[in-house]
Amino acid sequence: MPPENERKDVQKAMAYDLLKLLKADPGRTYTYEELETLIDAYISGLKQ
Repeated sequence: MPPENERKDVQKAMAYDLLKLLKADPGRTYTYEELETLIDAYISGLKQ
């Protein structure tokens, strides 16, 4: 398991990446299901 500070860096990077994706289209609104799909796709992409 990675050290705690490394895990925090990864969490912050993920949050930043997701914010950039959401800000790419500022007029768009997302449903809960769309956000869940986006986060799942992001996490699945990290595992590959």
